[in-house]
Amino acid sequence: MKARFLVPKRKISGGNMGRLIVSVLGPKGGVGKSTLSRLIATAYANSDWTVKIADFNTKQKTSVNWAARRIHQGVTPEIPAEAFCSMKKVMKEPYELVVCDGRPDSDATSLDIAKAADVIIIPCGVSFDDLEPQVLFANELLNRGVNRNKILFVFNKTADSQVAIEDAREYITSVGYAVTQNDLAWKTGYQIAQNSGRSVMETLYKTLNDRAIDLVNEIMKFGNDKLKENAASLNSSCQRRQKPFGKAPPLLKF
Repeated sequence: MKARFLVPKRKISGGNMGRLIVSVLGPKGGVGKSTLSRLIATAYANSDWTVKIADFNTKQKTSVNWAARRIHQGVTPEIPAEAFCSMKKVMKEPYELVVCDGRPDSDATSLDIAKAADVIIIPCGVSFDDLEPQVLFANELLNRGVNRNKILFVFNKTADSQVAIEDAREYITSVGYAVTQNDLAWKTGYQIAQNSGRSVMETLYKTLNDRAIDLVNEIMKFGNDKLKENAASLNSSCQRRQKPFGKAPPLLKF
């Protein structure tokens, strides 16, 4: 499948300096954490990054089971997934991208994931019942020392009402958080794809794939910006120490 994003292959030099960690978190279940984790992992894997999903829902193992279905169906590229209980083990993984698929809670593990991540994706619906707990969760992360600029809200399972989507987007921005301009609709085609080990950009329908690709492009650009900020921070630290730090990690290009 030819996607409409182009991310050149990059190799990491100097250990884990250039690795990207994306977390998909939230206290509610069923809002699309695993759906978005799979989408992000698939997009980067299709761009020749080495990718792994760290599934923190150790009881249900939703992403682990999805990865097994993907192998069974012969879908490529292969995307490994493993259950994890601790970020310490995740940080030892050698992959260029690790996507942390969080469990539905706001416990200490979620805080550890958020602090270690370069990007924090918070999926939610557009009703106030869906928005309120996710925003309260984001506020809790801020109160615990997480950088607001790492957080990106994504609307998932949206209906056809553009008015409802725009109202929800206005609410998220009014409380000071970034939110994507693209969203993921509730479509049977997305469910069918995931049931067979595919992501929502790998359905049988071009229009659904295009919509998912538009969304993941926006998420990837957000991740690219975080890599740029990390590289700038490393360079600044190097200059203060007046010691050579080596080459900054290669960046995504669009």
